[in-house]
Amino acid sequence: MMTILLLIAGAFLGLSLLMLFGPQFAAYGRAGLRDALKRPEAKILGSGLATGMTVLLFAPLIASALISGGKTVQVVAATLMGLSFV
Repeated sequence: MMTILLLIAGAFLGLSLLMLFGPQFAAYGRAGLRDALKRPEAKILGSGLATGMTVLLFAPLIASALISGGKTVQVVAATLMGLSFV
């Protein structure tokens, strides 16, 4: 389930980038894309979307610990998309 949600989030981030820079690129080509990337608001939005994509890629690797009553269970990231209980 988590993998599907991560893929949907990645698709939405990619769609956001396409909506932000796509029309300028389609209308004016590479020169228009260069002009779009020079605008400060495009730099802020583009860097925010790039940061979101980076967090999306590396978030499953963050390990966490779950502590209950008398027993301790630690959850660690064993693979990119899965968790392993130790």
